[in-house]
Amino acid sequence: ASWPVECKIAGAVLDAKKNPEYCDVWSKSGKEIGRLAEGLPTQCSSNLMTIIPQDRRKDVTYVRICVNYRPEKEDPNRVRITVGGDRINYPGDVGTPTADMLLVKLLFNSQQHCLNERRKFMSLDISNFYLNRPMKRYEYMRMKLTDIPEDVQAHYNLKDKATKDGFVYVEIRRGMYGLPQGGLIAQELLEKRLNKRGFYQSKYTPGLWLHRTRNIQFALVVDDSGIKYAKDEDAQKYLIDSITPFYDITNDKEGKRFIGLTSEWDYKKRQVHISLPGYVVKALARF
Repeated sequence: ASWPVECKIAGAVLDAKKNPEYCDVWSKSGKEIGRLAEGLPTQCSSNLMTIIPQDRRKDVTYVRICVNYRPEKEDPNRVRITVGGDRINYPGDVGTPTADMLLVKLLFNSQQHCLNERRKFMSLDISNFYLNRPMKRYEYMRMKLTDIPEDVQAHYNLKDKATKDGFVYVEIRRGMYGLPQGGLIAQELLEKRLNKRGFYQSKYTPGLWLHRTRNIQFALVVDDSGIKYAKDEDAQKYLIDSITPFYDITNDKEGKRFIGLTSEWDYKKRQVHISLPGYVVKALARF
């Protein structure tokens, strides 16, 4: 099927391009495009996208560019290019098991009610978890040339490849944010890799992972993991060492940041103090 397609850009991006305070953050979108495409002169090639043939340009979706600030990330000023998932007609199941807030609360409480003071909690974030995952079925999108930084245009010679109405058409060969099937593809690959090291996902509780022989379990929410463990060896050798060969991670050994929550752990008193710094200020500004 074919339909009229628009290239939708978040209002925050348009403001960022014009505002001197944020234009430097917006300029980082070139880095994001390089990561998704075939690299830039300062990046390694990942070979994720290529220009598609003319006869496949009817099967396209739009692009959203999102600017956000994430203080818990290594690079807090984030520009992310996402696919318009509502225009994707994926024929298979796209449901992805993920931990909910109830499971996170139970994990926190089970940690604090354990009589063993040596039991610890840490959090782990997998970088680019949805990206670069192989896809058996390719998807297609188009992006407005004027929304692509000049250095990216020059590197890929996009001005010569753009259509008369100013769009560049792209074949998506690997995972991107916004793809309905992206989460399931990424998690199936993670599960395949962790199964080899003794980890498995609970059949009854979505998002809860355990180990066959080690006293370690964790809740997975998209690319964030909250991990309860008894021995440092369990966390390092049996989990972190199982992930790092395939993914770049950020490891918070004190478990202070997980799914946007800030936690202060008092293992001796068996207490955890949870807060959302800045939430009230943001809510007041919004309403």
